[in-house]
Parts: sequence; C-alpha cells; structure tokens
Amino acid sequence: MNPIEVNEEFDPIDKLIQEFPAVFQNMDNGAISSVPSGWYNILYNLCEELTPILNEERSKITEDQEQPLFYVHQIKEKFGGLRFYFMMNTENTELHENIQKLIDIAEDKSYDTCQITGKVGKLCKKGRYYMTLSEEARIAQGFEVVDGSTKSN
Repeated sequence: MNPIEVNEEFDPIDKLIQEFPAVFQNMDNGAISSVPSGWYNILYNLCEELTPILNEERSKITEDQEQPLFYVHQIKEKFGGLRFYFMMNTENTELHENIQKLIDIAEDKSYDTCQITGKVGKLCKKGRYYMTLSEEARIAQGFEVVDGSTKSN
C-alpha cells in the first residue's frame, strides 16, 4: 500500500514529520525542504522502518537533548539521487550500521524511481543536471538516459 499518493500539488513533508516523530523530532530547520515528490513513498517506507528501531533504542537510554540519539541533518536530491544525511549519538556500532544500511537501500532505490512521478525511472542527464526520470518524464523534460544506466525496478 502506498501511503502517500504522488501529486505535484500536494507536499507531504508535514505528513512525514507528523507521522514519524521518532525520525524527525531532532532536525535542522529546512532539512527536508526540497525533496522531489516522486520519492516521498521511498522516504515514507524508510521512516516506517526507522521508527521502531529508534523507539526501541530510546526506550533503553536517557536521551540527552544536547546530544540526541538520532538527528536528521538534511534530506535532498543530489546528482539525480536521494541523499539522507543524519548523525547518531551512540556507541552501538551495530545500531548505527543497521540504520545506515536502511538509508543506503532507500538512496539506491531513488535511482530506480522517477523523482517526478514515482514510477520506474533511470538516471538521466541534460547538460550538467542529473535527474532520475521515467521515460515519459525524460522525454517531456528533454533529458537523455545516462550511458550505463540500466537500473529498473
């Protein structure tokens, strides 16, 4: 089930923040101001996976407001892919590695997902600009598929 329907007029950032306070309770102002709408479901699914992990860890510790357990620094598009920058205040290496793996999977998935429509996409280029686009969006935007971009869902 896709919890967020992709719609260019609807910006579900507030929904993500409200629905997943375990992920977003500590973040920079403007940390997720420019995430392409086609990737919101990727973020939603990532937050669904992170929430129980973070809640479980927080139940074991006393979180310091000066040094929170999990801190979202920035979520954005860069060179046609999703970037999720975070910091963790833990000595639990396994926890940090597990969270990083989930984030890596979500970032990798963005290269297979059109950042405009949320459909299957490929990495494309126009001049110096990169975007991950579906075939329809690529044609409409005037981009070319990047050589070697053979990823698909």
